[in-house]
Amino acid sequence: MQVWTKLFAKSPFKPLIKHAEVVVQTVETLEKALDLWAQENYEEMRKYAIEVDRLEDVADRIKMELRNSVTSKLLMPVQRTDILEYLHMQDKVADAAEDTAKWLLVKKEINVPQEIRELILKMGRESIKAAKLVYEAIRQMDTVVESGFSDAEIEKEYEIIKQIEEVESKIDGLDTKLMELVLNNNLSWADGLYVLNIARTLSNISDKAKDAAERIRIMMNK
Repeated sequence: MQVWTKLFAKSPFKPLIKHAEVVVQTVETLEKALDLWAQENYEEMRKYAIEVDRLEDVADRIKMELRNSVTSKLLMPVQRTDILEYLHMQDKVADAAEDTAKWLLVKKEINVPQEIRELILKMGRESIKAAKLVYEAIRQMDTVVESGFSDAEIEKEYEIIKQIEEVESKIDGLDTKLMELVLNNNLSWADGLYVLNIARTLSNISDKAKDAAERIRIMMNK
């Protein structure tokens, strides 16, 4: 915990970057699991899905350590409550990835057209892109603070936030298309529910990424 306190004293965002690195590992591992799922390589997929669960636990432990390290004694350029709220939202990205991995694990084989698998894969890649952009956003926020909130660095941050919002909006459209495919292909109740729940959890990744980006926007505007 002392290490985290020293990092917070140096910059309020460096410990958040460390946490974000684990979140990125979590979503990258999920991406590998999704690729294998789309290929119907379920045995290999399970290994990566289980690893997602392990990495989410690591992120959760780091989150708890960081919470205990952010004390009122630390002098920071942003409010303590904003730091903690952002950390909560960033951690939710890993939570959503874990939820997807759990759905991949509960059902081994499904009878769905390849078109649906490919659309799920596309949703996954876009959601994971949003999660990776959050990592870029928190790194850029550190640069913003170090620059003394210079206009040029703030503008770069807003551009990253804009990209996250665009990805989230794109996924909303893909989600609608997926629902149409599920209904039009007359899937069984079990397969249809399964596919839609995978899509829901993938959408949650980008939703939480957008929430984290919005918290960064709020910190810059205070």
